[in-house]
Amino acid sequence: MILEGEFTVPAPQDRVWAAVWDVPTLASWVPGCTSAEQVDATTYRAHLEQQVGFLKAAFDLRLRVTETEAPQRVRLRGEGEDRKLRSNIQVDITVELEPVPDGTLLRYQQDLSVLGRLGALGFPLIQRKARSEEHTSELQSRG
Repeated sequence: MILEGEFTVPAPQDRVWAAVWDVPTLASWVPGCTSAEQVDATTYRAHLEQQVGFLKAAFDLRLRVTETEAPQRVRLRGEGEDRKLRSNIQVDITVELEPVPDGTLLRYQQDLSVLGRLGALGFPLIQRKARSEEHTSELQSRG
């Protein structure tokens, strides 16, 4: 499943690039992220919790930076597990920054695969929730 969107941050590109690498700031931008930490120069750990319909998922993620092109683009690959639901997720994330007259345009794309019990039972619910959050983000960034 591909999730993508964009929004404008009213700050110069170098400040937004720095915020992307500030773990607490970046974690605050991700819905459901309850904790995040840097393990080493290219590896991060995060904990995500989401209620998807009748299922509550809690994933411990390990993310690795796979490509950087400062200050325009960063790519990450991650995987995580919810042991209670016996489910796994795999995600490839691309974040691109572009200067615009009123700040910096931030584009993101996530290629998300959900495996196991959550993938089998909850995938349609995940798609519906993700699309709903994309539209909410679009409206918030315009408002």
